[in-house]
Parts: sequence; C-alpha cells; structure tokens
Amino acid sequence: MRVIGVVAIVAGHVWDQRHFAQAGLYTWHVPVFFLLTGYLWKSDRTTGFEIRRRARTLLVPYLSWLIIVTVVWYTVRAARGEPFDTHLLTQLPLGGNSISRPYSAFWFVTALFFAAIYMRFSERLHPALPWFVGGIGVIWCIGAPHAVAMIPESAGTAIAAVIFLAIGRSVRAARDSITRPALTGVVLLLPAWWVGWSGATATLNMKGGNLGTPVASVIVAAAISVGLLLIAEGIEQYLPQWSRTVILEIAACAIPIILLHTLSLAITERYGLPSSKWTFLIALFVPLAVAAVLRRTPARRILF
Repeated sequence: MRVIGVVAIVAGHVWDQRHFAQAGLYTWHVPVFFLLTGYLWKSDRTTGFEIRRRARTLLVPYLSWLIIVTVVWYTVRAARGEPFDTHLLTQLPLGGNSISRPYSAFWFVTALFFAAIYMRFSERLHPALPWFVGGIGVIWCIGAPHAVAMIPESAGTAIAAVIFLAIGRSVRAARDSITRPALTGVVLLLPAWWVGWSGATATLNMKGGNLGTPVASVIVAAAISVGLLLIAEGIEQYLPQWSRTVILEIAACAIPIILLHTLSLAITERYGLPSSKWTFLIALFVPLAVAAVLRRTPARRILF
C-alpha cells in the first residue's frame, strides 16, 4: 500500500492539472497513508512513547531531508545565476502549507506526526474520542480551510487526518470478520472511485485544508483506501518471493521518495522539461535510487 501510495503521489504532482490526477488520484492518495497508519495502530503505547517514537521516525528524517533539499536547491539556483531567495528560507520554520516546491510534500510528514500524537492522546482518554477529534477537524476544514492550513507544520490539518486513523483502526478491529477481502475490497473500491472520477464529489487537497465535498469526499477517500487495502491483502498470498523483496525495498524508501520527488520536479521545471512520462520516471526513480544507496550507509539513522 505504501508503494501504491508513493507512485500515486508522484504521478499526482507530475500531472496535477490533469483530470485523471485530480479525480483519480487526489481523491485518495494522501488519506490512504493516514488510514494505513490507523490500520497498523498498536493500542498498548503511552503518549510519551508515541511522541518519542514518531519524533525519531518522522521528525528526524524531516529535518535531515529539509537541510539536504535546501542545500541542493540553492546550489542549483546559484549555478543558474538566480538570485538568493531569502523569503523561502524564512518560511521554512512554518512548514506545512507555507512552503511550496521543492518542499511541496514536506507537510505530510509533520501532519502524520501530529495526527499520531492526537490519536494517541485522545485514545488514552477514551477509545471513542479519536472519532470526536477527527470529526471536529473535518468540520473545521469545512468551515475555515484556509485557517486550518495556515497553522504551522500542518498541526491543524492533522486534526482532520485523525478521522482516517480512526477508520483504519476500526477496519483492523473488524478484519477477522471479512472472509473474502479481495472481493470486499473491489465492492468498496469501484463505486467510490467512480464517484470521485465522475466529479460527483470534489477532490481533496489536505495540505490546503480542503476536504472536498463536505463529508462525502471523506467517505469516498476512506472507501477507496479500505478497498485498496483489502485487495492488497487478498492478493498478497499470490505474490512471488522476488516481488515481495522489491516491494519491501521500495516501501522502506517511501519517506525519502515523498520528500525528494518534488525537488526532482522543481529542477526539471527549471531546465524547461514539461510534465511527461519522463519527468515522472525521473521523479520516482532518482529519489528511489538515492534512497536505496543511502539506506545501506550510516546515514540511514537520520534519513529513514
């Protein structure tokens, strides 16, 4: 699921103005990561442990890649004789919706960090409280999306993201009762995806606090994500061993690919390359190659 989500995010940023990206990918490609986090949720952890763990696995790589991307980007700009952009540097501490390419996807990491903390804290108070927290976030996004998006480091957007974590956790709790996951997944996926594709519901832009058509787009995103997850579980047993190795390798590089692919796109744009299958392949495989190499060095401790 991480591999599918990563490919969809890269494709969405390459062809962000195309209908197939807006209606076919933006309807689910970010929510699926939050839902998967909820699906893999472990309920026996304290809030303190969650903060320490998420800081290590999310914030440390976030800061490390932020420095790397900044150095590379300003080196490219200097090599092209472009002026030093001080405004962009002043926006970096705000993160979230305040920073754009080459940092377009960085918001996701801090949103996931805060969403996990909100989920853990509310869950410790009462198991049903994450639903309330996520619901408040959704309502807030409906009423004032810009205000939500402008909260530094996507800490506001993360409140709404809790709803997807709660859905994922509930699906996991009910998983044993689903005897035919692939079929159930198809039944969920196809109608929900068609609703988004047809334009019956608006697309999501969680970074901007936009959850599309009130409530309906959230339901569509959840149905597509759960459908994909169940299909993946249904077909997993049929995958050959070599493909499992490849999938695990790419999945392990998910965060670097997400954080580096928009740098690749920003550079190709600077050199006049239009969005195409070639820029897509560059944005996907160059970060993957870089990550695959770095994962085998001591730098993995701060980059992954």
